[in-house]
Amino acid sequence: MKRFIIILILFIFTGIYKSQYNEQVYKKAFSYVYENPDNALKLVHQMLKNEKNIDNQIKLYQLLSRVYMSKRDFDKSLDCVLKMKELSKSISNPEQKIKILNSIALQYQNMGLYSKTIESLDEYYKLCQTLPDGKFKTLYTGMNSAVRGLVYKNQDNNELALEKFFIALRYIKQVGNYENSIANTSVILYNVGYSYFYLKKYNEAEKYFRQSAEVAQSAHAESLEAFAYKGLSENYTVLGKHQEAIELLKKSVNLSKKVGDLVLSEGIYKGFSDNYLALQDWNNYEVYNRLYIETKFAREQSELASLNKSIDALNLENNQKIEEQKSRLNIILFIIIAISSAVFIGFLINFISHKKRNQLLIEKLNQINKITT
Repeated sequence: MKRFIIILILFIFTGIYKSQYNEQVYKKAFSYVYENPDNALKLVHQMLKNEKNIDNQIKLYQLLSRVYMSKRDFDKSLDCVLKMKELSKSISNPEQKIKILNSIALQYQNMGLYSKTIESLDEYYKLCQTLPDGKFKTLYTGMNSAVRGLVYKNQDNNELALEKFFIALRYIKQVGNYENSIANTSVILYNVGYSYFYLKKYNEAEKYFRQSAEVAQSAHAESLEAFAYKGLSENYTVLGKHQEAIELLKKSVNLSKKVGDLVLSEGIYKGFSDNYLALQDWNNYEVYNRLYIETKFAREQSELASLNKSIDALNLENNQKIEEQKSRLNIILFIIIAISSAVFIGFLINFISHKKRNQLLIEKLNQINKITT
């Protein structure tokens, strides 16, 4: 009877803590990242309930981080990254570690912490080199170059950024649509467009913004398509094509309704504001300029909150490293003291034994002298 009760209890608890992870649901959530991120959040949170498998947890937190990043909710995205970082301590799979380090690098890049971004990229580039050739290695080698390109673009080194982006595109095109690489291609093309835009090469910029929109459309990534049109409209604004720019911004608004990306919304409102100002349409200018200022403030507050949390996390990490160094130094100091003590004791024992031996020799010599006299 006792045995039956134990089995029944185990069965009940197994049912309670049964994994909610489902690969098909995961893929569905992944497809919503750039189309309907709120739906993606619901699906991922549902799968995370009672999930005990560490690999599944990491995979789900990585997707959550990506979703929050697409909404520019850096605070929650950082929470997911920190959770992944903590869980990664118990895994040895290099591919899983590379994915985590890539998420960490992207998080730091979006927050403007470029030295930490490069640190993560260097770490996972070395890991990539240890893997056998294949789609995973090819994709993440390309992603490594892409994120480096983002850093250089944000530091106004657009020539070097373009070099890294084109390297990334060469790698990523080799893997087809492995791990959503088509959406990543759209993101890279969008940033190529902006690199040319900042170099005032507007024809090249238009070409790559259009390519980004086409690729995003093929991947059903509506927010990425909206970003591409926003970039193209900015290009038109500079060229004085204000009405064309406004039409593209209207397309962006329609595509981004479900997204809630503060950076995208801020760019769209600024675009409307700039173009209506150029056209001297004061009513629309005032409306969109106010929306731009409000959205910019909301985005800055979100980034500030996540930056404070990141600083706290980095301080904790540095304190842990300092404690580890202290422990290591204490061990080294203990070894030095132990060796020094052993050497001193050895020397003292030798000294005492030599003194005793010399005393015995002196006593023998005294005895010999007494006999001879």
